Parts: sequence; C-alpha cells; structure tokens
Amino acid sequence: MFEDSFVVAVRRASPRRYLLLLGTLLTIVFVLSVTSVEMRLPGAATAPWWPSAGFAVIAVLSARGRGLAVAGLILVITTAANLVVGTTWWVALGFGLANAVEAWTVAAVMRFRRTGNRPFGIGDIVPFLLAALAGSLAIGAIAGAFVQLSGGSFLESAPHVAASHMSAVLLIAALGVLPRRAFLVDRPLVLVVQVLALAGTVALAFGPGQAYPLTFLPLPALAWAAFRFGSGIVLIEIALTAGAMLALSFLGGGAFARAAVDDPAVMVGLVQLYVASAIVSMLPLAVVQDARSLLFVRLSAREQLLRGVIVNAHAGFVVVRREDRVSRIVESNPTGMRLLAPWVRETPDGETLDHAELSAITPGPEGSWTGERTFADGVLVELVVTPVAGERNMLLIEAIDATEQRAASRAVAEALDHERRALERLRDLAAQKDQFVSSVSHELRTPVTSILGYAEELGESPLDAGDRRSVEVILRNARRLAELVDDLLSLSQMGAPTPYTAEPVVLARTFADCDEELAPLARAAGVTVSVDTPTDLAVMGEASWIDRVLTNLLTNAIKFTPDGGRVTVTAEATPVGTVRISVADSGRGIPPGELEKVFDRFYRISDTERGFVPGTGLGLPIVRDLVTRMGGSVVLESDGRHGTRAVVELPAARAAVELPHVTT
Repeated sequence: MFEDSFVVAVRRASPRRYLLLLGTLLTIVFVLSVTSVEMRLPGAATAPWWPSAGFAVIAVLSARGRGLAVAGLILVITTAANLVVGTTWWVALGFGLANAVEAWTVAAVMRFRRTGNRPFGIGDIVPFLLAALAGSLAIGAIAGAFVQLSGGSFLESAPHVAASHMSAVLLIAALGVLPRRAFLVDRPLVLVVQVLALAGTVALAFGPGQAYPLTFLPLPALAWAAFRFGSGIVLIEIALTAGAMLALSFLGGGAFARAAVDDPAVMVGLVQLYVASAIVSMLPLAVVQDARSLLFVRLSAREQLLRGVIVNAHAGFVVVRREDRVSRIVESNPTGMRLLAPWVRETPDGETLDHAELSAITPGPEGSWTGERTFADGVLVELVVTPVAGERNMLLIEAIDATEQRAASRAVAEALDHERRALERLRDLAAQKDQFVSSVSHELRTPVTSILGYAEELGESPLDAGDRRSVEVILRNARRLAELVDDLLSLSQMGAPTPYTAEPVVLARTFADCDEELAPLARAAGVTVSVDTPTDLAVMGEASWIDRVLTNLLTNAIKFTPDGGRVTVTAEATPVGTVRISVADSGRGIPPGELEKVFDRFYRISDTERGFVPGTGLGLPIVRDLVTRMGGSVVLESDGRHGTRAVVELPAARAAVELPHVTT
C-alpha cells in the first residue's frame, strides 16, 4: 500500500489499536450514513451526498487481507443506517449491498494497479480516478435498480448516486492514501493569506444576491494552494469550499442557485460536479508539487552532505574557469586553497590561479592530467586536473598532500632494506652456527666413542662395588653425551637437501628393535610398552631415519609416563596409500597451546608430577624434519590431562616381507 499514509498506519498498528481504528472507521460510516439519509431532499429517493463512501473505501483498504470481510460489515452497517431512518427493508438491503460493492470495487482496483511500497505519487492519480469511477458506476447501477424496483426512476437516480459517491470518494478516500507530509504547513502565515483569498473568492462568487456567473473565481486560489502547499491541504480546502458553496447556493447566491430555482437536486448535482472537477484538476498539480518538494528536500540534503564531505575532505578541490588568460576560482575547499596557496592570486574581481602554472598542467586530448609539484616550502602535492563535464572552460583540480606519504614510503623502503640486510646476516650466522655445531659434533664423536668403548670393556672386567659404580656413571654419561652428539649432528643437517634412497621398511622389525633397545629405560621407569602392528605392513623410507623417529617418540612417551603407566604403539594402513603409526601414552599430556611449540628447537615442557625431565629439546624437531623429508607428516594430539598421542603418516610400501607378530 501507499507508504506513510493513514491506511498504512492502520494496517501496521498493533492488534488492539488496529481493531480500535477499524471500528472507529466503521462507526463513522454508520453515523454519516444516517445523517446523509436524514438530509434527503423532499421527494428524493437518495441522499444528496454520501461522505460515508470515502470512509468505507479507507476501511476496506486498511483491512489486513480481509477486504471482503470488511465489505460485508459495511453492507450490514449501511443497511442498518437505512433501516434506522425508516427505509423499506429490502431497499435498505439493496443500498447496503451497493455501498459494500462500491467500497470493495474501489479498493480492488487500487490494489490491482498498485505495485511496490512507495508514497502516493503522480503515477497513482489515473489509477485512483479509474477506481473512483468504477466504484461510482457500480453503486449507481445497483442503487438505481433498487430505486426502479421501489417505484422510482433509474435514469434519474443512478447518475445522481454515481456523482455524489464519486465526489465523496475522490475527496475523502484520497485523504487516507496521501502521505503525512501532504498535510504539513511550512509557512502558516502564507496559508492564512491564501485561505483568506479563497474565502473572499467564494463569497464573491456565491454570496447572496450574486447573479453573475463567477463560479471560476475560487479556482485560482485553489491552484495557489496546489502549487504552494501539500495535496492534503488542497483536499481539505476543496471540502470546505464545497460546503460553503452549497450553503450559499441554498441561500440563493451564485450561478448554481439561479440554474436550479425549482429543483434543489440540480443545485446539489452542480456542486458535486464542481467538486469532482476541482479535485480532478487540482489533485494532480498538488501531487506533482509534493513530488517536487520531496525531491528538493532530498537534493538539498545530498548537496549539503556532498559539500560537507568536500569541505572536510583531506584532498583539496579547486574549480577554475579560464577567461582571457585569467583562471578564476569558482569553487574550492579549504584544503585545496591551502595546498595551492603559492598559485593563488588576489584580484579586485576575486581569487584567481596562476595562469602560467595552470597552463602547464592543462589536460590534453586524453582528457586529464596527472602529476606532482613541489613548492618552495617543501610540500609535495599530487595533482589531477580534469575538465568539468558540459563546461568548456572549467577545470577541476584535485590536490593531495603527498609529503608525509612520500616520506613514509621512503622510510618503509629503508626499513625493508635494513630488514633484508639483517635477514641476510641472520642467515649467515645460522649457517656459521650449523657449520660450527657440525664441526664440533664430528670432533666430539671420536673421543666420546672411545670413552664409551673403553668404559664398556672396563665394565666387563672384574671390579669391586665402588669401581663398578664409577664405571656405570661413566657409561651413563657417555651414552647421554653420544645421544647429544647425534642430535646436534641431526640439527646441523635439518633443512638441508640430504639425499637418501627410499626402500621398503618393515615396521614390525623396526618396532621390535626399538622395543629391545628401550626395554631397560621402560623397566626403570615402571612403564609397560605394548607394540601391535601387522607383520606385512611396510613403509617407503630410510631405515635409519625411521628407527630414529620411532626411538625418539618412544623415548619421549616413556619419559613423560608416570610409574605404572602404559605406552601403546600401533600401525595401520589407510585408504589413501599411507601407513599411520600411533604412539600413545597415559601420562599427564601436553597443554593444547604447546602442541606446536614442542616442535621448536630446544623447547621443553615440565611434567607437573615428575618435575623437569632432562633432555635437549631436539627430539621432536628432528622427528618432524626426518618425517617431512620422507614425504610424511607428524602431529601431536592431547587435551593436557589424559595423555599424548603422536601420529606419524608415511608412504606405504607396495610389498612387504612377512615377519612374526611382535608384542612387548
């Protein structure tokens, strides 16, 4: 329906308020129906005017999808109104039916022609007139037929009923669909003057004793209202004018009284025709003025917004007009005047821009000029000069202060250069560190191996208890030092493209070797290690690397599992051509926030039950490096409370050597 109108306000009201407003409209229909019937002229079968028709249309339009139901209520109400004043029951029923059909017809035509939700506009005038015409023809035919059946004349009553109802619908129903702003007055004093002018013309044209045909005099005053005020004001003034005309005509003034000396019905009909003509003439003018006023308000708001944006913009804007070697400033914002101040010249006729400087940046055939200028105060300004569309000699100059931006760009470039050089130095230091670690590790391996070998031989000799304890300390620390040397050598090779030959590696054999090697560590920690893998499961990789990976994972699991805990090792083939190896322990787990940190070099976590576990923090980084080189992946899973699960995926081998099932 029509936005911002009384009809839409009723439809969108709360259920209780909706019923109250709809009930009020129907009550008005009943009261006006009784009043209109009571005002029938002597000997007339119908009322001279039927204003309830306009309120009935508003009621049906306001219905929330129940227009037929409201039309049925109008049938009952108008029938009751006719019965109250003594109309024969079947004639009263016929008039009630006619009123219901009229209201539903007008509403149906308006809704059929209505598209979208927007205010009543100029495009709605013709559909509104057609709807009023259709409704008046419908009620004229039905009411005339019942008058004919009751002994009256169809040809006399039908046109009269149609005219009275059409003028009522045009005048009153329009008030229900017009937007609220159509009833607003911005200059009350002007309205007072206009109303006085209208009242004067009506009194002059229809005053008592007036015999000249001056019925046209009120039309210019109504046109003044149409061009100056909203359409709602115009309709209200037409209604008041019609009442005044009718009253003055009954007193014998004006041309209508002279034309209907012996027949008041003719006078009423002329007034109705005058009202309908005035509405058809003035309503389109008023609606067009409403649209123009709304458009003006919107354009003014947009202009103010645009001016505010331009005035407060960081970019400068200057519009100049070139006239006989003079470039006159037409429009500008403060930023533009500040940036182009060295070119601005004060003249008696206003501010101008240096013509020579402007000639150097005038756009060529391509349509615009882009460049930059540095002024004496060190300000760097980027300029874009564009011709103003539709104006031959006008140019729009856009100026942007690029001083800080250019300085920031240079600072960023210098910072990036410093960062690049620092990164190169860090890479050199990292390479030197890796080379140093590799050299030291190689230098340490030979003496450590010698110490470990002679200590093992010494441990096999007959020794007393004190000497054997000393040898065990030497062996234990020598093995730890050997492991550290191996880790450091692996660390120095991490990330380097070390070539290797991939071959099938049977996991059952590797698991058995690792279990045997780590069995003393597991017994000392009180941890049970369970290995369960198919005997024919094999992966593609380097056997020594896989052994190193599994050894590091099992060692970590045993270290971080409390006494009496369990470490479970499983392996299975996946549908995507890989083998998934899982090493799960029953320890305290790793906090979720540290699951990725443990793959950093030298990073270690502390066990809350067993304290800080010794280690270099290189086991897991080496595991990830070796697994990645073999084309696999490794992840850790833990909730920080119920153990940790390391999952390694490696490419599966196409063939495997069968070995017996191994369980420890």
